[in-house]
Amino acid sequence: MAQSVRVFVSATSGDLGAYRRAVRDTLLTRGVFPDVQDHFPPDYRAVVERLRDRINGCDAVICLVGFYYGAEPQHRPGDQPRRSYTQLEFEIAVALGRPVYVFLADEACPVDEHAEEPEELRGLQLEHRDRLMGRDELWHTFESLEQLTQQVAAIPFPGLGDGSPRKPQNLPHASLGTLFKGREDFLAALRSRLEGSPGWAAAVVATQAIHGLGGIGKSRLAVEYAWHRRADYTALLFVVADSPESLSRNLAALAAPGVLDLPEHAVPEEEVRLAAVLRWLESRPGWLLILDNVDTEEAARAVESLLPGLRAGHVVITSRLGNWGQGVDPLELDVLDEGPSTAFLLERTEGRRRATPDDESDARTLAGELDGLALALEQAGAYVCHVRCSLADYLQRWREHRPGVLEWFDERLMQYPRSVAVTWETTLAQLTPPAQAMLRLLSWLAPDPVPAAMFRTDDAQTVFNGARRGSPDPAEPPTEGLPPAPTPNSTPEDALANLAAYSMLKWDEPGELFSVHRVVQQITRHRTPEPERRSWIEGALKLVNGYAQGDPTDVRTWPVWEPLQTHAAAVCAHADAAGIPDPTARLMNQLGLLLKSKCLFRQAEALYRRALAIDEAAFGADHPEVAIDLNNLASLLWATNRLAETEPLMRRVVAIFEQALGPDHPNVATALNNLAQLLDATNRLAEAEPLMRRALQIDEAAFGPDHPNVAIRLNNLALLLQDTNRLAEAEPLIRRVLEIDEAAFGHDHPRVATDLNNLAQLLQATNRLAEAEPLMRRAVLIWSGFREATGHEHPHWRAGIDNYERLLRAMGLGEEEIRQRLEEVGGG
Repeated sequence: MAQSVRVFVSATSGDLGAYRRAVRDTLLTRGVFPDVQDHFPPDYRAVVERLRDRINGCDAVICLVGFYYGAEPQHRPGDQPRRSYTQLEFEIAVALGRPVYVFLADEACPVDEHAEEPEELRGLQLEHRDRLMGRDELWHTFESLEQLTQQVAAIPFPGLGDGSPRKPQNLPHASLGTLFKGREDFLAALRSRLEGSPGWAAAVVATQAIHGLGGIGKSRLAVEYAWHRRADYTALLFVVADSPESLSRNLAALAAPGVLDLPEHAVPEEEVRLAAVLRWLESRPGWLLILDNVDTEEAARAVESLLPGLRAGHVVITSRLGNWGQGVDPLELDVLDEGPSTAFLLERTEGRRRATPDDESDARTLAGELDGLALALEQAGAYVCHVRCSLADYLQRWREHRPGVLEWFDERLMQYPRSVAVTWETTLAQLTPPAQAMLRLLSWLAPDPVPAAMFRTDDAQTVFNGARRGSPDPAEPPTEGLPPAPTPNSTPEDALANLAAYSMLKWDEPGELFSVHRVVQQITRHRTPEPERRSWIEGALKLVNGYAQGDPTDVRTWPVWEPLQTHAAAVCAHADAAGIPDPTARLMNQLGLLLKSKCLFRQAEALYRRALAIDEAAFGADHPEVAIDLNNLASLLWATNRLAETEPLMRRVVAIFEQALGPDHPNVATALNNLAQLLDATNRLAEAEPLMRRALQIDEAAFGPDHPNVAIRLNNLALLLQDTNRLAEAEPLIRRVLEIDEAAFGHDHPRVATDLNNLAQLLQATNRLAEAEPLMRRAVLIWSGFREATGHEHPHWRAGIDNYERLLRAMGLGEEEIRQRLEEVGGG
């Protein structure tokens, strides 16, 4: 197949950094590879040579041009005019005959904060803008990030073509380009193994000497392989698979519009989306699938059980495990040799370190002391660039922290070498106190992308301040050993920015998601003294719990809950192990509700049972919190058809609420209603009816006759009356339910759709088909609109379409008219 399009992206990072990242991500979603040059040699000729090489390998160039001149190379020959790096990139692209797409920032366009420049430099940039606008090349202006990304999304790149299929890909990083060093032979060996047999899988694992090691660069190597061989594959897919649950969840997520764009992407049930993705992989050959961080035996078994159905493409597994079954060919990845490590450090810090005549020898010494560990090399480079120190300065600081690390580091117990720990300790000393605090909070989350929105609330600021003081009460004095109390201007976002500057975290999307390497988290947890760990766990727990708002059974809240899911599970596990009951049980229950809504019953049940045990130990067996836990567990047992186990739990819930809250409390009504529905489902209608009527009576007295809770009781009673063939009694109850819900929620709410559906089915049962049809039609339209508004398919939508089709057939309509009416409601 033809090689995918490669586009060089030129922009000054000072003012247009966010715009450049947005362009990069937009190109990736189109299956276009963005080439972004971040590091330049200081010498003019070296810059020109590198840029000519990089741009010559691209199919097109995008130039983002603002009013900021930026940096320029040194030692410019006398016959050459002054040019910034970005101006040189434009001129080289034109000289090489590459298509150039110029986007000029409007004066009203908001830009990143940057240092003011001398008027001389601003004048040079204005001259450059004038030259661009005087040329015949296609150029646009943009006033916002959204407008720019829309324009970039519409570029008809040569070789891509309007009719060409988009290459699906969700790789988490752009290529390192020339910074990717010392792995060429390994990439060739990996390709050879994958080509050895159709559908073969290869595992990138650590050597025996560093078995179990994190930070060696397995994940980065797999991603670089994908970029290097992108022309050979029809799709480039990346899935974190560190547990069976995350494997299923992240495979199902490939159905999303930004990746495979499958019709099932909006279906709430994870199993449906997962099945759709597996069908796609089976039916479309030539893809590459990376399964990342398969580091446990449980995760490995889940992957191996999946592999027989993945024979249409290539699978690359990154893992700390060395033993794999038939069909997986393990390759041992060792640390980088001294030469590539030295070259990486020199190029990574070029133009940003304080240069000395001994740079090369210092880089070689540092590379040796860092053991060739990719994570340690990257963090050392980030440190030097941010502090603008020399490599010799960093070496001195690195060695100063070695004795302190030896006091807490146990190489036998820890899963990484001393060099990573010393690198971490060296960087930690340079971080601001808020950044140190933030790192300790983040260490108790999962090693998955973290939603940055969690740190942009007032509650997050309060939790952040409280955790930094080591006490739930910000007014108390600091705990010994923790960072001092924050200054009034320190914010969570400031702390995140400081961590990113030292590569202690990586932004995955502009301002939306970031990740902390699992090894950084592990070291941070190990390094935190035992007496202080509880306060940091409590801080992380409060942070997640405060952000975990909204009903997790409502798919409209899933944009918040889905990226939070793994972090809620991780912090709950840490909190439970530390003996922190509150709000651990509450968060476990909420997470259980989310998983149950996704039909992940086994995972949900484990959380429900643990939350129940925590609350029973904390409050006693007859506390209302325990009754809530019992009710959730009973609901799950019912959903998995274990009715004999369900009933005693529900009866216990009724007894607890009656004893603790009195016989007329609304919680008693809810418990009675649930028990009555179970009796109805087991055909004990005579027992169920008095419980339903009592629940209705309690809620009418507590809330008044027009409350939504009353509507729920009326609806359940009406359904029971239908089951006992008392349709004339049921109809006025359902009509009353519809009136209450329309008044409470509006005419287009999903609850109203359910009421309309129920009323239509009753009318159909009494052969009033003409009355039923507009009600059923309206119900389906509401559910269809829900999908358009939220991006998720409502759980009742498919059943509603089926009900409507049966009604149309019962009306005696022809096939063509039935098809037309179904298409009108979105069900064609």
